[in-house]
Amino acid sequence: MRRSECPREAELLDALQASRWPETTDPSLQEHVVGCAACGDLLEVVAPLLDEQRVLQHEAAVPSSAIVWWRAQMRSRREAAARAAQPISFVQGIMLACAAGLLATALGIFVPVFRRSLTWMMQAGAAWSAPGLPAASDPLTNPIVLAGIAALGLCAILLPVALYFTFRED
Repeated sequence: MRRSECPREAELLDALQASRWPETTDPSLQEHVVGCAACGDLLEVVAPLLDEQRVLQHEAAVPSSAIVWWRAQMRSRREAAARAAQPISFVQGIMLACAAGLLATALGIFVPVFRRSLTWMMQAGAAWSAPGLPAASDPLTNPIVLAGIAALGLCAILLPVALYFTFRED
């Protein structure tokens, strides 16, 4: 259930905010607060909050003008550095897009070559079956072919990692 608002709440709130309560307020307002439940609740809640606000404002440490000036200078330098880095980031993005395009082109050129070499490796692996093992009808079950594929896969994984550690900035 919501209580109705009292028409004198705004007047009480103004007196509390201006630190006029109860010494310099109108006696009729003081009498009204004693009899009005809404104004009494407002006084009970707002007065401690305003007192705490005044204490905190009094205890607040205002930095010296030199510190404020220094912080403003540091902020302007950071903002200028960020503005100067924007074109560099843009160019790096374009370079990355070009590198991705070149990589896609290289893959388009080298994938058929890789497939032909993989086919050759499978045929050669089938011919070089390990001694003591029966010749497999499927070249992918041949251990030599599987070792070659594993070596290529390992190179494909290790090369980007090696390049990352080579070119990263510490």
